[in-house]
Amino acid sequence: MTTGSPGLDSLLGGGLSPGAFYLFYGDGESGVDLLLHRLLVNTLLPVERNGLEGEAVYLNCGNYREERTVLDVQHLTALIKANGLDADPALDRIRVFLAFSSEHEEQVVESVSRAVRENDSVRTLVVHNVARLFSPDAQPGLSHMERLERLNRLQGVVSKLWQIAAERGLVMAASCRPRPGSRGQTPQPEGGQHLRHAANVLVYLRRVEAGFTEASLLKHPSRAPGRTRFTYKTGGGELGRITIPFRTRFDEELSNLQRDYREALMNPARREAFDLLVKAVTGEMGAMSHVKIPTVLDVLLLTAVVENRRSIEELGAQGKSIVARLDRLEALMQATFVAPSKPSEPVSTGAPP
Repeated sequence: MTTGSPGLDSLLGGGLSPGAFYLFYGDGESGVDLLLHRLLVNTLLPVERNGLEGEAVYLNCGNYREERTVLDVQHLTALIKANGLDADPALDRIRVFLAFSSEHEEQVVESVSRAVRENDSVRTLVVHNVARLFSPDAQPGLSHMERLERLNRLQGVVSKLWQIAAERGLVMAASCRPRPGSRGQTPQPEGGQHLRHAANVLVYLRRVEAGFTEASLLKHPSRAPGRTRFTYKTGGGELGRITIPFRTRFDEELSNLQRDYREALMNPARREAFDLLVKAVTGEMGAMSHVKIPTVLDVLLLTAVVENRRSIEELGAQGKSIVARLDRLEALMQATFVAPSKPSEPVSTGAPP
């Protein structure tokens, strides 16, 4: 299976082979996360286009709130469309599993194993940040025994994933971050020795200059270590991200919401409320395009919350003004319409009226 980059394919001996475990690691600027997105899409491609013509299982390991690790659906959809595939059925061929803690990851592995065994069409198992939730480096201050315990648990997770992938003859591609290393030396991947030894192929990615990434092949069963550089072109044949303007993504998401959500609302007042919300948020397109939030829907929700807060404050101010006016009117009424006192009784003088 192709990686999407001819240079990287050549370094790996032609691409990724079924039945092998590939570990790619690098920091957030290296493009390793984009590579995993590319592998998911390439799994769906026909064999004559260097794909596997199958389905993919994706396991994302990481604390979303702390690390913003999430599957980029917009980017994934753009890659699918760029390869001439219909987005909806293509996305249906990618099963997604999420783990948000080390305990959760251990549990999710069982679900991943069942999904692979129950579907003969699965061709790749892609694991994002496989070691992050167990890495002792992510939690400073652990004792030696605590560090060993976490690494042993990670070993169990990796062994189970690799076992099911090997049994089914899948491409297993995992990513992780590098450990802090000495300047000038290639850093080791986080996750300890077991993860490095379990992987058949080990590749370190790093951004070297504007537009270029360097891939270092450190381990391969049949190839000598080597390096290659490749570019991240927009929409081209090389590995890379297709950058879609926010306005385009917003319009597409809004069109989907209007078609699938608004029209399904039973209450006409709620449909009108939806239209008013759209009118309010579209006035803040500049702010929404600059915020670093993963999905268009998240940006919409944030802007809607801000608009709701503004409306609440405005209504509160109006309410205070109305109460103050009522108080003044009540005081004026009390001063104007005071009940007259009873007239005094006439004093009798004994004279006839």
